[in-house]
Amino acid sequence: MIFNMKVLKTFSLIVIFLFTLSIFGWIAVHISTGDKKFGFLTEPVKFMYSFPDLFSQSIEEVKTLPKTFLPTPEDFKSINNLDSDFIILSTYSDTSDSRSIVLFNLKNDSVLHKWTVDNPYMEHIRIINPLVFPEKSLVYSFDGVSGIRRIDSLKNIIWKQDSVYAHHSMNLDSNGDIWICSWEPVHYATGVYKLNRKSIFFKDDYITKVDAETGRILYHNSITKILTENNLSNYLIKSANISDPLHINDIEPALKSTHYYKEGDLFISAKNPSFIMHYRPSTNKVMDILEGPFVSQHDVDFLNDSTLVIFNNNYYTVFSDDSKPPPEDSSRLEIAGDFYSNIVRYDFGNDSLSFIGDSVFRANKIFTYTEGLMEFTDPSTYFVEEQNTGLIWIIKDDSILYKNVLKSQHEGYHHLPNWNRVIKKND
Repeated sequence: MIFNMKVLKTFSLIVIFLFTLSIFGWIAVHISTGDKKFGFLTEPVKFMYSFPDLFSQSIEEVKTLPKTFLPTPEDFKSINNLDSDFIILSTYSDTSDSRSIVLFNLKNDSVLHKWTVDNPYMEHIRIINPLVFPEKSLVYSFDGVSGIRRIDSLKNIIWKQDSVYAHHSMNLDSNGDIWICSWEPVHYATGVYKLNRKSIFFKDDYITKVDAETGRILYHNSITKILTENNLSNYLIKSANISDPLHINDIEPALKSTHYYKEGDLFISAKNPSFIMHYRPSTNKVMDILEGPFVSQHDVDFLNDSTLVIFNNNYYTVFSDDSKPPPEDSSRLEIAGDFYSNIVRYDFGNDSLSFIGDSVFRANKIFTYTEGLMEFTDPSTYFVEEQNTGLIWIIKDDSILYKNVLKSQHEGYHHLPNWNRVIKKND
């Protein structure tokens, strides 16, 4: 009798378990297809049926390097025809919790000076485009998540400025002050406009000038405010990115006055509306908005007193793969060609835009959809950082003078470049 009761109890438990399992399976199927909701049960059930995949994914992530390292193609061949020193200021990851800033000679792959600083942030956070001074002090920030710091050659802190978050480029003006692209150090919206009676909240961008000697903020202004006060706020809705409509990435100060601009004027690159703003802080006047055959551009520089150069990424401001299905008959397609990055030249004298080195960019498939920069060392020679692939180029008269990557401590991988700064140019 006792034996029969045990069998019956065991059988009952099995039935209850199978019934529960079938109910779980039924709920899981409907949650995964999205055709039913089960209130507070939805997230726990979703976690339970996806846990094996999440576990496998976490194992794979442990086995992979941070995204600050890039795989080097097995067939990669470098080119080095430099006949004199070419020194850059570069940054990269030593480990997940440290970052190195290095004066590096491309001619012979030698490290001339190295600073290593702790990284208190996530492993993919980078130091971008730091500044070095003659006595080997540095100004740097952790891109988009910190203020800026100045340290001496021994890494002692000279000053900190944490009232804004710095991102992208840093450049010196004619007074030796530092212009930075900045954000307010908050995680909520800092701008709003109304469209069709609806409030649209977004991340605003700011331009900030910092005293290089003390770290004190000398100037701080909102790009949205500048546009609005100059009756140009329509550029906020021209952007395809609603939550981040501006996304400035470079501020190039004019170091002297010419017929076309005044000392202290700023040329500001805004990626998402794809424009270069000529702005005069002394009068709060937008002198011009440059648009043209460039999209999602980064890095604007002076080529000479009458010419700007712009690194044109030539990519969507907001990516979408929502394309139409191809026709069965390919002859019905209009072919628009291949798109690569390039350099756009703007001539103030005749208000014209043209390309530099477009053929060499195409022949070598030079393309980066984010970041990237160029710096001219003379009218026919320029340095290019192809950021997404990690390739560094020096091009002279449309020929490749230098092509390489920044080799890392991990076999088969190289460093992700972070807006290298040219310090000493090829003579």
